[in-house]
Amino acid sequence: MTANLTTPVTENDRIHLLDCIRGFALLGILLMNIEYFQKPLLSMMNGFDYSQTGADFGVAWFVFTFVQGKFYTMFSLLFGIGFIVFYDRAKQKHSHPRWLFTRRLIVLGAFGFAHLAYIWGGDILLNYAIAGLFLLFFVNKSAKTLLRWGIGIFLLPVILFWLGALSIEAASATPEGAAALAQDNQAAMAEVNAIIATAAEAYKNGTYADVLAARSQEIGYFYTTGIFFMTPTVLGIFLIGASLARSGVATQPEQHKTTYKKLLKYGAILGLPAALYVGFYGTQMNFLAPDFATAIAFTVTQIANFGLSFAYIAILALAIKHYKFIQQLAPAGRMALTNYLTHSIVFTSLFYGYALGMYGEIGRATATLLAILLWLAQLPLSAWWLKRFRYGPCEWLWRSLTYLQPQPFKR
Repeated sequence: MTANLTTPVTENDRIHLLDCIRGFALLGILLMNIEYFQKPLLSMMNGFDYSQTGADFGVAWFVFTFVQGKFYTMFSLLFGIGFIVFYDRAKQKHSHPRWLFTRRLIVLGAFGFAHLAYIWGGDILLNYAIAGLFLLFFVNKSAKTLLRWGIGIFLLPVILFWLGALSIEAASATPEGAAALAQDNQAAMAEVNAIIATAAEAYKNGTYADVLAARSQEIGYFYTTGIFFMTPTVLGIFLIGASLARSGVATQPEQHKTTYKKLLKYGAILGLPAALYVGFYGTQMNFLAPDFATAIAFTVTQIANFGLSFAYIAILALAIKHYKFIQQLAPAGRMALTNYLTHSIVFTSLFYGYALGMYGEIGRATATLLAILLWLAQLPLSAWWLKRFRYGPCEWLWRSLTYLQPQPFKR
């Protein structure tokens, strides 16, 4: 091994299918996020918005049922796959691959913190960087071991959720206990709704300073109450993705067509009915005081997320040789970080009061159409950019800081 730390993965080393999946995942992430560019993030605690009507209701329900959570899972699987690809190649070239990967995560965390604090509160990058640090404990594990650990860690929040539901149900067994729980739940929801009201006013009519203050309050609530659920969930998905890479399923897809057919079949069999169950019966989950119904819906949601995510990935893997459009997703996938951050810049500028101020004025169907149009525009723009430059601007900065040396930029 050499001590050289200046040779990142080359263009020829990239796995084309993964770039295509990443480009497709950008669409799903944006379809989820577009709702929360026009409302505070904490409003998700109130469940599905039934005040919507007509096309707005239909689009919102479709995204809630078939998109929300599924593409977050897909992106997380891709991160886990990327970890194995990056680390296994790095240890062949570098004397300190663990430190190289750590520095890569530190830079990603810096991107995430800046995005979270100064642009939009729905960032996933910081949580990815935090959860990603734990991957270093699994660098030499086999595919089977990674899968077992991934499933086990992923199930921890589900188990905790059920334990919470059991305790809530037990405490509600007496009239006095039920009354006390109801009072506590009302107080907790009052706190959440107060934060939501403050944030909505700031995002709609406030200055940039007002937005920063409201966002910090939302972020504080999320990271103090949800981090113990978010991090194990994300880490578990990372490890399952890592197992797909180490087994060769993700890195040598042409040799695993049978596996992808099975992923499509069983992903659809499990994921589709689970998603429909959540779409009809899991729209109003009480995360503050979960009962058995909420625990069931939460569990079924995880099944839906994994099932449909695997099904969507399998469709792309099996169809990539037959449909040119799928291959055209790759440039956007190669610039995923830049494109993802661009989504936030464009839509906070469109909606927030300190910019164009259209917050709350565009219906869900129209906003979703705008999201699709932006994503469609990013496909040729990404291809145009990569014909002239080796990386997207954020990808170039990420690599340069990871390797502590400016990387070649222009072609």
